[in-house]
Amino acid sequence: MFSLLFFLVWIGSSVLYYLLVSHWYLIPVWIISGLGTAFIIIILLLIILMPIMKITKPQWKVKYVLLKSVSRFLNRFVLNLSVKAIGIENIPKDGKLTIYGNHKSKDDPFLIMAYMKRAMAFTPKISLYKIPVIANYMHYLGCLPIDRADNRRTAKTMISAIKNVESGLAMLIFPEGGILSREQNEMIGIKAGAYKIGMKAEADFLPVSIINNHLIASKKWWQRLKITVIYHPVVKYQDVKDLSTQELGEKMYEIINNQIEKTE
Repeated sequence: MFSLLFFLVWIGSSVLYYLLVSHWYLIPVWIISGLGTAFIIIILLLIILMPIMKITKPQWKVKYVLLKSVSRFLNRFVLNLSVKAIGIENIPKDGKLTIYGNHKSKDDPFLIMAYMKRAMAFTPKISLYKIPVIANYMHYLGCLPIDRADNRRTAKTMISAIKNVESGLAMLIFPEGGILSREQNEMIGIKAGAYKIGMKAEADFLPVSIINNHLIASKKWWQRLKITVIYHPVVKYQDVKDLSTQELGEKMYEIINNQIEKTE
């Protein structure tokens, strides 16, 4: 939806500028101006929609469909990524669910969100809440900030995340605890505490492998980068309820990294 709107505004405004000043040598200027106009329109639309986003629940279908569209727009037109999704049929449409994946880019939540069939929130670092509009939308999504310098606040976030999952809101968690390295695609290390949210909420676990996300930060803006997002079959809570969080972490680590190693 947002991608189509962006494209139509870009083409329409470029043609309008050309009709207003019909000099063929200015065509590149009008195309660039049309591109800028399209971006401004999208930003204004997101701002206009903020009151609706604020008063509606994160699980509202229209909201997550809208944000799914925003994610695809961001991936395609802002970051110039060609994203292929595999295993979408493995995503449960309802029930308690936590999602875990390898974390190499700030865009990772949007790569995953772009193909979700249900509402999803995540646990961004608290510094992202200083960015206007983005901070508002993360709050409206049901996201919960992680403040690694404040253990008490982190504990409260964990409790709130468990409640979110119990209410049916899928929670995305990156168990590496941040972007530890962009030198490789594979998940690095196992932080067992990251799996407490799913275990405490008695939720199912959806492993996700993202291929080439470690290259996003270093690519040039004009370069097209191919990304593959692989949604693995769900690991049922009933099948792992007797495992420790360390053992569960090792199981998820193996699923996520094995697929990455096979693809590379």
